[in-house]
Amino acid sequence: MPSMPQPHHETKYNDCAQLLVHAWRMTMVHGIDCPLIAQQFRCSCGADGREVFRAFCTFLCALALAQRRCLTVNPPGRYALTTDEVRMLTLIAAAQNDCPCTLDAHLAWLSWRPLRQTLKESVRELAGLLSTSGQHLPVPV
Repeated sequence: MPSMPQPHHETKYNDCAQLLVHAWRMTMVHGIDCPLIAQQFRCSCGADGREVFRAFCTFLCALALAQRRCLTVNPPGRYALTTDEVRMLTLIAAAQNDCPCTLDAHLAWLSWRPLRQTLKESVRELAGLLSTSGQHLPVPV
């Protein structure tokens, strides 16, 4: 798993970003059935934790099916974000902050056209549930 040598300073690494990146990294290492990932969502999202976790799993499945190339993810514990981790956060932030042009641009870059709508629906569902549970990503730049 290649990594970026330095963190992306333009991405605010807030609690929501930390939850999503760490969960993605843990999924890559331990699989989706890792109880620590589900526990993180329950702790971060409260009563909605289970539903947000399910939406996150659906999003990862849609991303895995729709991706145009193999995406790079750092191992758990690394502070630096890969370019693909930044793009994943930007995609979710665009959906959460109603930035349709940014959302469509990242969808086009990340996914094949026939599967783009499925990924778009999953990211919008995840973004909405994150907002409902009080988790928010900053507006993408």
